[in-house]
Amino acid sequence: MSIDWVPDYGELLKRGLSIPLEGSENDAVDAVLAQLNAGGAVPPESEVRQLVQDARKGAKRHD
Repeated sequence: MSIDWVPDYGELLKRGLSIPLEGSENDAVDAVLAQLNAGGAVPPESEVRQLVQDARKGAKRHD
């Protein structure tokens, strides 16, 4: 049986999830996956990559 991970990104950010805005996208994805793994929830890499991309786009809009 497969259980889909449905992230609440706002809640993850409130709990202290840090998304690196500098460096390579791959390094940022690895950093986020490591944080999530430490907390027990491990989403698919594709979802984490999208989260990193969205965060970086949002950061650029606020520069």
